[in-house]
Amino acid sequence: MLRLDELRSDINGEFYVQDELKHHDVRKVNALADIIIKPSGRKDLRKLLSVLESSGFPHIVINTKGRVIFPGGRFQGAVIVTDIKL
Repeated sequence: MLRLDELRSDINGEFYVQDELKHHDVRKVNALADIIIKPSGRKDLRKLLSVLESSGFPHIVINTKGRVIFPGGRFQGAVIVTDIKL
């Protein structure tokens, strides 16, 4: 099970809980996310993806220019907002 406090201690970045994507400069997406994560760099993004994948926690990575439509206007899981290229 994913624990937010452990994730925050392992990953450098910004974390938001139950927040609208429009508050985070994500254009063309109007949805509420359970968790919004903005990793501070490429290393943290890779580590974050590894942790989320190994825990089985639902997640998606989008950038600030992307267009994504979430069914029901909500994504139940973590939304990673970044313009970092792997």
